[in-house]
Amino acid sequence: MKKIFLSVFISTAFSLPAIDALSQNTDFNLISQIPKDTTLTFSLDYKISRPRLIYPDWDHDFDRFYSFLTPALRKTQAALSHNDKGIITTITPNSIIPHAQLDTLTIVNDVQKLIGTWRMVSFRSVRYNDSVYLPTKTYYRLDDVLLAEKSKDEAFAVFTNNNFTIYAKEAGHTKFKKVMSAKYVIENKRFIMAYKLIKAGAGVSQFGIDEKGFLILNYPAVIEKIKKGEYFSYYAVIKQYIFQKVN
Repeated sequence: MKKIFLSVFISTAFSLPAIDALSQNTDFNLISQIPKDTTLTFSLDYKISRPRLIYPDWDHDFDRFYSFLTPALRKTQAALSHNDKGIITTITPNSIIPHAQLDTLTIVNDVQKLIGTWRMVSFRSVRYNDSVYLPTKTYYRLDDVLLAEKSKDEAFAVFTNNNFTIYAKEAGHTKFKKVMSAKYVIENKRFIMAYKLIKAGAGVSQFGIDEKGFLILNYPAVIEKIKKGEYFSYYAVIKQYIFQKVN
C-alpha cells in the first residue's frame, strides 16, 4: 500500500512535519471498521471528458483544455522521446494535458470544501486511447481498460489550508501510518500541485468534487505515438482516487 501511494506524486519525496498521527490513528481505525458502501460503483469513464471523435471537433475540443494551464503548471512538465523506425514515442510521466480530462463540472469554486478528512472509496488505474488515421482524418476510440483495482485498501487523506497528508494501513498491520505529507497549492481551481521545496518539481493531479460530494483526484501519465503522415495515437493512463468526506 505504501508504494502505491508514494507513486502518485512521482516527482517528489516528502518529509514534512505531519499532523499528530496518534489521535488520528484512533479515528481512522474506528472509521475503517465501518464497512464501505458496496453499492457504490464508478464506471471506467466516471467524470472523464474527452474530445468528440470527428474532424475538426477533436482538435477544437482538445485545445480548450489548454485554457486551464498556468505558467506554474507548465514548468512541472518533463517528457522523454525516442524514434523507432519512424514511429516517434513520447512519454510524459505526469501530464497536465491528457486527452482524457476530469469533467469541468467538478471544478471546486470554494477551496475550503477541500479542507477536512476524506476516506478512500475507490482507487484504480485506467487506460484511455484515442487515435486518428491522418490520410482520411478518421478518429477511433478503443475500449477503456482497467489496469489495476485497489478499492478495498484502506486510506485517508487529510487536508489543511496548505498541507495534506495520506494515511494508509498496510496488509497485516493494525494501525494506520503516514505514508505521505506535502505542501500543496491550487492552480486555476482545477489542479493540485504537491511539492516539498520548489513548485517546479511538484507532482500535479487534476481534482474536483462531484454533485454527490465525492472528491476525485486524477493523476495522469501520457504516451503519444506518431508516424508522420499516417497516424497519431494518444494514450492516457490515469490513477484515479475517489474519496468520501468524513469530517
